Formats: sequence, structure tokens, C-alpha cells
Amino acid sequence: MDGTSMRRYLAFELDGNAYAVEVERVEVVLEMVPVTRVPRAPEHLRGVINYRGAVIPVADLRVRFGLGLTDLAGASSIVVLQIRQGDEDVTVGFLADSVREVIDFDADKIDRAVGLGSGRLDAMVKGVYAYEGAFIVVLDIDKAFEDLDEET
Repeated sequence: MDGTSMRRYLAFELDGNAYAVEVERVEVVLEMVPVTRVPRAPEHLRGVINYRGAVIPVADLRVRFGLGLTDLAGASSIVVLQIRQGDEDVTVGFLADSVREVIDFDADKIDRAVGLGSGRLDAMVKGVYAYEGAFIVVLDIDKAFEDLDEET
């Protein structure tokens, strides 16, 4: 990779659209495993899984983006990553329809997407990157998981 602005991103799909998160935040991509629903949990928190002896929450980004629930039978992967909540790093997972590839992006060429809808949605998106004739929505993963326990 040349230049200081090159960054690696993990590209994945939700609802037929491409998204990406910084690969340095990703711990592992798991093939779909059973997700245990937690009673009275908000809709976007689909449940928990056991990962390396720890119980971690699994979020449904489709719900966060207003796309409805992910069909657990149709999801192929759980992306486990580290997010920053307050002063600590927290391990969480999210459902992905599929995981595409690791891509090197020139971070300076990520176009800031504004006016995507609500302020919350705008905050979750760092921008859009043109890649091989299509667009990949680059997420601010900390913002995408912000206030998960407060949202209903």
C-alpha cells in the first residue's frame, strides 16, 4: 500500500448493498452460528453468541438502517469486531448477508455522504467510496453501535 491515506476495509453485503468497515476493527468473521434471543431485548439486538468463552451481543444493522429484520436463515456471517463505547473497547457482532473481501481504499477519496436521511443515519456513514463501477457505503462503526442499549 502506498501513501499514508490507504486503509484496509472489510466489504460486506446487507440487503443487496455493499458496506465496509475498517479491517483493523474486525476480530473475526464467523460462519453463521445460532443466536440466542434475549427476552425483552430491543429489536436491533438479535441476541447473543458464545465467542471464545465470552457472551457477545449480536446486532442487526438492517434494523439500525431502517431496512427491517435480517432473516437469520439467510444471513451467512457474523462479523465480530471491537467498538469504542465511552472509555472502553467492547466486543460485539453484527449480521451480514455475505462478506465480500478485504479492499484497500484511499481514505482521502471517500466522499462524505450528507443528506442520507435522519441525523442518526448520516452519523453512521463516513461516506461512499466508488469501487469497480459501484459504490460501497463506508460505516463509522462506533456510531453505528452508539446507544444500542437506549434505542427501542
